[in-house]
Amino acid sequence: MSDVRCVVCGGANMSSAVSGIRASTGQALDEHPTVYAVIPVFNRLHFTLACIRFLKAQTYAPLRIIVADGGSTDGSTESIRAAFPDVVVLTAKEELWWAGSMAAGIDYALHESRSDTDLVLMMNNDTEIPADYVSTLVAASQHFDAAVGSLIVDSRDETHVLDAGEYVRWSPYSFPVKTVLDPAERFCGDVDVLPGRGSLVPLRMIRAAGNVDARRFPHYLADYEFFYRLKRQGFRLGVCYETTLRAHIEETGIVPSADVASVGEVLREAFSRRSMINIVDHWRFISLYAPRGTKPWLWLRLIVRLCHSLAMRTTLRWIAKPAWFVISGVVRLLLFSVRPGPIDAAMIVSEGLASEDLIAAGVVRGAAVDGWYIVRWRGLARLLRRNVPNGRVVARLLIKASNPILKVRNWLALRKASQAAAGASGKEL
Repeated sequence: MSDVRCVVCGGANMSSAVSGIRASTGQALDEHPTVYAVIPVFNRLHFTLACIRFLKAQTYAPLRIIVADGGSTDGSTESIRAAFPDVVVLTAKEELWWAGSMAAGIDYALHESRSDTDLVLMMNNDTEIPADYVSTLVAASQHFDAAVGSLIVDSRDETHVLDAGEYVRWSPYSFPVKTVLDPAERFCGDVDVLPGRGSLVPLRMIRAAGNVDARRFPHYLADYEFFYRLKRQGFRLGVCYETTLRAHIEETGIVPSADVASVGEVLREAFSRRSMINIVDHWRFISLYAPRGTKPWLWLRLIVRLCHSLAMRTTLRWIAKPAWFVISGVVRLLLFSVRPGPIDAAMIVSEGLASEDLIAAGVVRGAAVDGWYIVRWRGLARLLRRNVPNGRVVARLLIKASNPILKVRNWLALRKASQAAAGASGKEL
């Protein structure tokens, strides 16, 4: 990743590292801010009860637990209140999805908080955390002045790192996740977003940037949009590797697949709220945050991705694949007919030009064989915009190189020269 700012903290173990952070910040042990742990839930009572037990086992205090129920039908609210009377349970008449439940819990924390130093811990109920999880993240947040997440691993195999930092790459449109750590790394502060499971956020950041946007992003991408908005407001995001969250990844929603599927299944992947590749959510995310000038291309990418899945993963593939073979062949033929063929040094010299000047102008690039050059599409565009010195002479050269007979002859000559050079060196060029 570019501009990576990963920090090596002193201390061989977690407790010593946390102590060092607290000492460096001057944070007294009896001056802890309140942490509001918000758990959005919809059914899955067994996970919720287990998550509450993990939070109650924390060494950090004060810690207030808020369960934001989004319309459970399995008796979750009654069971939680009976088992844990001190846990705040927020209820709703309608199904809220993740974002609506999380936003309700954060609203409660904002209303109850009496200090600018208080924090919100965003939890998913299908996770497990060690007893010093909260204290470690609070110390890291105070030391680095950041919203912080933790190292996330697979609950079935803790050596399998799922998430050590998440990024947004607009070109191509992707969300790469860091999964390889340097043994000395303790904190990584260059991430673009944090996950909504196990991340700790100072309430002052939420007051400045706003709550989770449940209206536009009811489920997936809601956490990414929230944290990306925080970062755009100038707040720092980071991942603390001094503690670990264990995730039950088998409990996630609809995961995109490359397998053969029905048309209905592909459309469900594209439009279901439970789908990670929901086109509506991604379209909105691009609309809000993609760099100017890239949005139309990214929207087109979403549409093309859906069309490709429909054409190549469903029964339509028996029609689409032959059609694609024909269309792509026609396109290649058209491109071959339009694009000038390869140019050798003799042709360039005959027009009074220098190959170095053409390369510098972006008109051609060197081929695999010395003395041969390939015309670049970008060079043709520059020529049309009249951004190439001696444009008329260069255009005359390219017109000559577009002669069909000369083009075929030059391609054959270049191929023969490449084979001869490969035979002389004992390898393919």
